[in-house]
Amino acid sequence: MRISISAIALISSCVVHAFVPSPSRADPNAGAAGGFLLRSGVILRSTVEEEDVAAAVPNVEAVAAAIDAIDSTQEDSSSFGDAEAVKPGMAENAKFQCDDSVEFWQSFQLHEYATAQENLRELGNIGARFAQMGPEALSYWLRHVGRSGYFGVNALLGNASFQLHERLVNNKETTFTGLLPFNMESAVASRLFLEAALCFEQDYAKIKDEEYREPWDMKPGHRQSSPINVATQTSQFISEAIGTLGRRTRGEQKDKDIWITDRASPSLYPDYYRTAFHYQTDGWMSKKSADVYETSTETLFLGRQDSMQRTSLPALVAQSKKLAGDERPMKVLEVAAGTGRFMTFVRDNLPLDTEYAAVDLSPYYLDAARANDAYWRKTRREEENRNGGNTSMGRDDIKPARLIQAQAENLPFEDESFDAVVCVYLYHELPREVRAKVSAEMARVLRQDGTLVFTDSIQLGDRPALDEGLERFEGMNEPYYIDYCADDLPAHFEKVGLEPLTKTLRSTTKSLAFLKPICEVGDCEV
Repeated sequence: MRISISAIALISSCVVHAFVPSPSRADPNAGAAGGFLLRSGVILRSTVEEEDVAAAVPNVEAVAAAIDAIDSTQEDSSSFGDAEAVKPGMAENAKFQCDDSVEFWQSFQLHEYATAQENLRELGNIGARFAQMGPEALSYWLRHVGRSGYFGVNALLGNASFQLHERLVNNKETTFTGLLPFNMESAVASRLFLEAALCFEQDYAKIKDEEYREPWDMKPGHRQSSPINVATQTSQFISEAIGTLGRRTRGEQKDKDIWITDRASPSLYPDYYRTAFHYQTDGWMSKKSADVYETSTETLFLGRQDSMQRTSLPALVAQSKKLAGDERPMKVLEVAAGTGRFMTFVRDNLPLDTEYAAVDLSPYYLDAARANDAYWRKTRREEENRNGGNTSMGRDDIKPARLIQAQAENLPFEDESFDAVVCVYLYHELPREVRAKVSAEMARVLRQDGTLVFTDSIQLGDRPALDEGLERFEGMNEPYYIDYCADDLPAHFEKVGLEPLTKTLRSTTKSLAFLKPICEVGDCEV
C-alpha cells in the first residue's frame, strides 16, 4: 500500500500556496533578513486573536519537561490553534539525536517569508557554492536543477490545460486566471524552487560525506532523460491534471469514490483504502494511476521528492555496515513500496546480495515496482561491469525483490524476519488506530538490534512557519491528515519496544529511525 503525500497533478502549487499565512501572521519586527537566519531553540506558536505567540524553548531540557503531558493532551492538540499543547514535531526532538537539518528547517523563514528577489538571490548563492565544489558537484546541481525546471514546466502545462478544458469542454471559467498555477504569487513560486535547491544542497552534503551513494538515476544513459520518455510522461501528467483538478473543484462524493466500493469486494482492501486520495484517478487502484504517479509527485514537489525520501538512507546504510561481518545476507522489508522507485535507491546503497522484500496493497503499483526493480538491476549490473566489479555476478545474481500484496497492518512474515524495515509516506493516510497496528507489525517482524526507518510528512511543530496551513491539506481528500499532524508518532513505536535513534528534516518530509534493542527472553515484552 503506497500512500504518498500526494500524487495530485498540479496540487504542488495549491498546497504550498495554502501554507502561506495571511498578512496578519507575518512578524513586523522580523525584518527581511530574518528569512534566512537560523535561530536556536524551537518555537511555540498560537492563533489566539490572530497574533503570534512565539516562545523560544531552550533546546532539549525545556521540551523534555513537556513530553510527559503529550498523552493527556494529544486529543486537544488536534486543534491547530491550541497554544498550550506542545506540538508533536517539537516535543519529539528531545527523544532523538537530531540532525542539523532539524534546526535549519524549523527556523527557515520562520517569522516572515522572503521576497521573490531574496529567494532568487539565495538560489544563485547555492548554485555558486556548487560550482566552487568542483565538476562533480556542479554536474549534480545542473542535473537536479534541470529536473526541477522540467517539473515546473509540467505544472504550468497542467494548469493551462485544465483552464482550457474547462472553457472549451465544460464552458466554465476557473478561478485560476494567472500564468502561474492557482494564481500563485512570485514570492511563493520562488520559495518552492529555493526549497528544492536547499534539499539538493543537503542531499549532496550527505553524498559527499559518503553517507549514501549519488543517485543512480542521475547517471548518463538513464531512461528518464530519453526525449520519448519525457514526452510520454508529460502527456500522461496533463491528462491526469485535467481529471484531478476537475474532481477537486467539484469535490462531490462520486469524485472521491473508486471502483472498489462494494462491501462484497475482497476484504483485502480496508474501508480507509477505498477512496481516491488526492482526487487522483481511481486512488491507488488503476494502472493509469501507477503510470503517472512518479511524475505527479515530483511535479508536486518540483523535483525534490527523491531527495526528501533519501533522508531514510543513512540509517539503513549504517545498519548494513553493522552487519558487514555476518556471513548471511542482510534482509530488508519495505512497507507500502508503491511503484518501487524509492526501493531502487535503497537497494543501490546496500550490499548487492541483500534480500529485499516489499509489500503494497495495490497490484497495479506492484507491477510498476517489478519493472523499476528489473531496470535497476540491469543498470547496476552494467555499472559493475564498467567499474571492474565482481564480474562473476551476472544480472540474475542480483536477486529480484520479493513483491507481495498485503496489508501493512497484517504483514505475512514470521517474527524477527528482517534486519531493517522502512516505511515511506504511509502513516498520514491511515486512521490513528491503524497506525498503531502497523507500528506493532513492523516491530514484530524486525530482528533484535535491527533498525526501523519511518519517513513521512512533517507534523505540527516540525516547521512552525507552515503550521497554520497544514490543516488545509485535508481538502485534498486526505481524511486522516489533520489527525496525523497532531499524533505522537514516536509513542506508537515506543509502546512496542523500539527506542528512538535519529531525526532528520528535509523541506516537508521528516525521517525518524528506531532501534529494536537486544534483550534476554522475557525482558522485552511490551
